[in-house]
Amino acid sequence: MKKIFILLSIGLFSSCSFLFPKHFERKPANFSVQNLWFTSKLDKNKKVKYLINPTQLHFIAKSTDDYNEQLAVFFKEELKGNIYFKENYKDVNGKIIIPFTLDYNLSKEYKENLQKTTDLDYIVLTKTLTASQINNQYYPQYKSLRYKSNVLAGSVVFFKIFDVKNNTIALELNCKSSVYDNPNFNFETNQYEDNLKIATYKSENQLIKKCFKRIFRRIK
Repeated sequence: MKKIFILLSIGLFSSCSFLFPKHFERKPANFSVQNLWFTSKLDKNKKVKYLINPTQLHFIAKSTDDYNEQLAVFFKEELKGNIYFKENYKDVNGKIIIPFTLDYNLSKEYKENLQKTTDLDYIVLTKTLTASQINNQYYPQYKSLRYKSNVLAGSVVFFKIFDVKNNTIALELNCKSSVYDNPNFNFETNQYEDNLKIATYKSENQLIKKCFKRIFRRIK
């Protein structure tokens, strides 16, 4: 019920921005995809095994999360075969083979463990961060991705495929989305005009989904 209400609200504000342009302003979203590795295409060999492992900064993502479900659907449609999540990747006795948490950046010990204890070829690792997380001063590693102060909404989706057998990165990309407030500047008063319009724009959850779609188009 809550999702339906949110969708109706978004649709209402979107239509208002077109029907009543004097009162509502629809802010456009911008997207940029960056290749961080040489290869940018999936290995679609029918014999290879992929483990899908969505991750987050402060909590373990579930395969049933909105955009992680989107991730699972994409791989099932593209590869038609050996796709696993941690919860269904088990040994002959029904025991989960990887009981530990897989972070986006795998440690040397984890990589060695995966080589010894699994028959996986690839692990798909993802991470999503909002604009406020990217701009957090306690995470200097994201300095190059920081948003300007007038950001209304934004997200960065990190996507990486780790080659288990060769202990290397098969491909890596990220997609940054942003919606900025661009107030009108009045040169006569030397200040920004407040046009009293209500700004409508895509939510961060919508931006994350669209970032994933752009990454999927790049690697197909």
